[in-house]
Amino acid sequence: MPDDVVAVMTPIDEASEIPPHWAVNFCVDDVDTKTEHAATLGGQLLLPPTDTPGFRSAVIADPQHGVIAISAATST
Repeated sequence: MPDDVVAVMTPIDEASEIPPHWAVNFCVDDVDTKTEHAATLGGQLLLPPTDTPGFRSAVIADPQHGVIAISAATST
């Protein structure tokens, strides 16, 4: 896996409530720790740490509403 992930695009899924979108995504070592730290700095947690196939991910916004996703590879 590369040290960073530039962008992620979700596929269209008619059964999902999440619309197709893209997001800037950064590879981190620990999603839970990074989201906690972002909150202490005034960030807003938009999507809490969530397990998906191969990754643990979260979405955070800075105090000016800039949004990023962060992900860590999992062994599953």
